[in-house]
Amino acid sequence: MGLLDKFKKTAQKPESVSEGGSAIYRYEDKEDDELGPPASEPVYLREITEYFSSVFQDREEYVFHEIISDFVHIDVHILRPTEEQNFYFVYTTGMSDLPMTMPEELSDREDLKYAELYTFMPSNWNPGSGAQVSSDLPESEYWIINILKYLARFPHAYNTWFAYGHTIPNGPDYAPLTPGTSMGGIVLSQFGGKLEGFTTKDGTKINFLYVIPAYKEEIEYKLKYGMEELDKIYTENDITLTVDLHRPNYCKDFHEQLD
Repeated sequence: MGLLDKFKKTAQKPESVSEGGSAIYRYEDKEDDELGPPASEPVYLREITEYFSSVFQDREEYVFHEIISDFVHIDVHILRPTEEQNFYFVYTTGMSDLPMTMPEELSDREDLKYAELYTFMPSNWNPGSGAQVSSDLPESEYWIINILKYLARFPHAYNTWFAYGHTIPNGPDYAPLTPGTSMGGIVLSQFGGKLEGFTTKDGTKINFLYVIPAYKEEIEYKLKYGMEELDKIYTENDITLTVDLHRPNYCKDFHEQLD
């Protein structure tokens, strides 16, 4: 079963902890009626869009609106490239409508309970326009939008949480995220400064998590040695800011068998 397959399950306590200090969770099926229908518009939609418009100024924006929602209503926003910043900036709204389910030892950390996701795409990508729906686009263009929508719903569907350093394999066999790549999972990172997060008018801290498609060996290296060590490898190799399905596997020689 891959990342984009059935996901209405509930998180358990960590079954184990990796040598790098990462809690490893597995999931069970749960009933579908634990949450009611979401609001038709994300709670912090306007504040988030205004914030990113101030960070990435003078960009055309359009939105892939979710037609049918459960748990939360997830929209994916796309800011077009400019001459000065020649990349797409893609982010979610709606994930922060609900608090994530924190582990018991972090249950009082209000500053970690809310998040949205983002990534960068190269300027030669063709994600369509706001007048289109997902069926209008080929998989080669839409897959990252689909992953963002899926991941934004994931913590609420699984009763779990996301933060810096969390990893999500595409099933136990790290199935390719999309045809044409051997990347088989996601790493969540976080920048400082304006892309770290912001505080809404009602005092809610929303963290912004950077979605990085990754190879199996990179994810397992992180589980072994921790996110700081993987970040060092990414920095040393000058990993591209934008998604590159053909970038090198920076941990290709890591083949240690993990439980």
